[in-house]
Amino acid sequence: MTQINWEQFKIYKQERPNPKGLDNFLLLIEFVRSYYNFVHIEDVFEMVLEDELSRQMLVKREITDANILEEYLYKQLHK
Repeated sequence: MTQINWEQFKIYKQERPNPKGLDNFLLLIEFVRSYYNFVHIEDVFEMVLEDELSRQMLVKREITDANILEEYLYKQLHK
């Protein structure tokens, strides 16, 4: 599977307006979806799970599968 391009993520963070004040994890998920053109949450979860740093972000939030990730995103983005 493709690995997260952290240099592109840094550029994405700098260029993207963030009026809602999204944290790095939410920005990372948004980046993975847009940069790699992922539609399915399972693909996003698998990519994030394969990367050590992003896996730590999952563990911190107690996200263990794609369904929990989807629920987490829904709750965070619809506050």
